[in-house]
Amino acid sequence: MIHVLIIVPYPELVDKTCKILDIPKYKDAIDATIQLMTVDKVDQVISSGYDLIIARGYTAVTLSQKQNVPILPLPITTLDILHAIIDCRDTLTPTPRKIGCVGRGNEFESLNSLTDVLNIPIYISTTSTYRGVEQCVQDAIDHGCDAIVGGYSAFLAAQDKDIPGFFVRTGEEAITQVLDDAIRIIEASSMQQFRNEIYKTVIRSSTNAILYVDNQERIIIENHQALSLTRKKTLKTRSLQQMLPFMDATYREVLSTGKAVSNEIQQLYDQTISIEYIPILIREKVDGVLISFQDITQIQKQEATIRKNLSDKGLRAKYTFRDIIHNSDIMNTTIEKARRFAETSSNIMLLGESGTGKELFAQSIHNCSKRKDGPFVAINCAALPENLLESELFGYVQGAFTGTNKGGKIGLFELAHGGTLFLDEISEVSINVQSKLLRVLQEREVRRIGDDKVISVDVRIICATNQNLKKLIVEGRFRQDLLYRLDVLRVFLPPLRRREKDVLLIFSSLLRHYLPDNVEELPPLTPEAQELLLFTPFPGNVRELRNVAERVSVLHNFPDAITADELTMALYPEDIDSDDHNAFSDAPAAPVTPSHASSEAQAIQDALKECNGNQTKAARLLGIDRSTLWRKLKKYNLNV
Repeated sequence: MIHVLIIVPYPELVDKTCKILDIPKYKDAIDATIQLMTVDKVDQVISSGYDLIIARGYTAVTLSQKQNVPILPLPITTLDILHAIIDCRDTLTPTPRKIGCVGRGNEFESLNSLTDVLNIPIYISTTSTYRGVEQCVQDAIDHGCDAIVGGYSAFLAAQDKDIPGFFVRTGEEAITQVLDDAIRIIEASSMQQFRNEIYKTVIRSSTNAILYVDNQERIIIENHQALSLTRKKTLKTRSLQQMLPFMDATYREVLSTGKAVSNEIQQLYDQTISIEYIPILIREKVDGVLISFQDITQIQKQEATIRKNLSDKGLRAKYTFRDIIHNSDIMNTTIEKARRFAETSSNIMLLGESGTGKELFAQSIHNCSKRKDGPFVAINCAALPENLLESELFGYVQGAFTGTNKGGKIGLFELAHGGTLFLDEISEVSINVQSKLLRVLQEREVRRIGDDKVISVDVRIICATNQNLKKLIVEGRFRQDLLYRLDVLRVFLPPLRRREKDVLLIFSSLLRHYLPDNVEELPPLTPEAQELLLFTPFPGNVRELRNVAERVSVLHNFPDAITADELTMALYPEDIDSDDHNAFSDAPAAPVTPSHASSEAQAIQDALKECNGNQTKAARLLGIDRSTLWRKLKKYNLNV
C-alpha cells in the first residue's frame, strides 16, 4: 500500500478522482488523501507521511520547488484543451472573436496547427510560473481576445478581469494514467531502496574491508573495516593511488582487462593482507573495481575457531603422558624420548605389540606438541576396505561415485589441518592408497575424490604398527619411499613382560576402575597372586591385563585378598588348555623332554639346574611360558 496526496483545484475533479480510486486495482494499492486547493495555497501542504504527491499544472511545478517527496504532475492533454476551447466556442453567445489560451508553454505547443480545424482564431500566452498568469490574461485581452481558456489559475484570473473564462478539465484517462505511474514509480523506488539497503548492510556488516573505486580512481564507497585496516579517518572521494598506492597497479590491470584478481598478498604496516579485485561491469564496460581485503592473521584466527569447533565435536586428544601408568625405567626412557619428539614437527612411527598403548602415546604426543590446540584425528586403517578408507582420508565431492552425501564430504586430512592425524595399523593400507598417501605427504596438498582442485593441508602424521615394515617392503606389501616419509622419528613401546615393575601398578589401577559401586577399598593381592602376575607374559599386553582385572572384579569376594587361584581362573578360563597355550619365546630352542628324566618334574628340575635357577631361561628351554612354569612348580611342590 502506497500513501499518496492528491491536490486538485476544483470540486468536480475531487468526485472524479474518488470514483476512480474505488476501482479495486487502485483501492488495494493506494491509500489516497485528496485536498481541494489552488496553487496560491500550496505553502500549507504538509507532505510528511506520503510517498508521493499528485498535482496539476502550476501547483505541481510550485510543489516540486518546495517539497522533498516526489511530485507527479497530473497531465493536461491536448485533447483536454481542445474540449475546453470547443466548449468556449460553442457555449458563448455571440461566438468569441478570438480565444486566449493561457498556461505553460509545453501544454499549448500543438494548438497553432489546429487553428483551421477549430474555425476560430487563437492567441497563446504562456508563463512558467503561476504568478505570471494574470499578466498573460491581460496580454491576451490586449491582443483582442474576448474569452480565456487555461488552467484553473487562468480561469480565476479571467473572472477578475471580467472576461469569460473556461478551465481545462482533467479527463478520467489522465487520472488513471497518473495513478498507474504512481504505483510503478513507488514500487520501483521501494525495490531500489530495498536493494540499496541490502548493499549497505552487506558492505557494513562484511568482515572484509571493502572499497569501490570508480574508473577515475576515485574511492566512492568505504566501510568501517577498510578504515580500520588502513588506519585512515576517511578514504571516500580520495585517489586510490594517493591513499593506497600498492593497490594501484592491480586496480589498473583489472580496469583494463575486466578480469578479477584474487589472493594478492601485500604488506600494510605490520599486517599481511590478502586482496581481491572484482571488476564492476555496466553495459559490458568496466565502470569500476570492487576491492575486498582482509588481514591474514584474522583469517588464521577464524580458521583456528573452526578447528576448535571441530575439536569440540570429538576431534581432540584426551590423554597426556601423565595418564600413562608406569614405574619402570624402560617406560621412563620411552616417555622421555616421546616428549622430545613431540616438540618437533616431524612425523613419528610408533612400534609395538598389540595392547602396548600406541594410541595413548599418540594422543600424549599431540597434547605435548605445539599442535595441542588443533584437532586430533584417528583412524584404524585395518578397519575399512580400500575404497572406503580412501574416501575417509581424502574426502569426496558430490557425485564422485554412487551413494555420495549431498554436498560431498570433508576428508580426515582436511579435518586434521593444523593438528595431528593418527594412522593406526598403517601396515594394512593397500599399495594403491599408499601411493596417494605419499603424494599428500610430499606436496602437503589433498585432492578430494572427483574434484579437480587441491587443498593445502598442514598435518603431522603419527603412525602405528605391530608389524615389521621392512619385511613387508621385501614382500612387496609396503612402499619403501612411504616408509621414509613416515618413519622419521621412531618410538618403540615395550611389551608388558619387559615392564615387570609396572604390572602390579597397572593391575591395581584397572581393578580400581572396575570395583563394584558398593566397594570402596581395593583388595590386596596375596604374595602368590603377585608372583603369578609378575610371571605371566601377557602377550595381549595391557589390553589383556584389563580383561583379567575386569574378570577378577566379577569373580572376587570382596573385601578378601585376591588369591593366585582366582587369578589363574581369570588368566586361563576353563575352555583353554593352558599347557598348550601361547608358548611365547624370544628365541625358541629345542625343548628338553621327559625322555632324559623319569617325570615332568625331573625335566623341570633339570632345566632350572641348567639355567642356574633362572626361571625365564628355564621356561624358554622347556618351550613353555613363565606362568606355566610357575604353576608346574606349585603343582610338584618344587623349590627353586
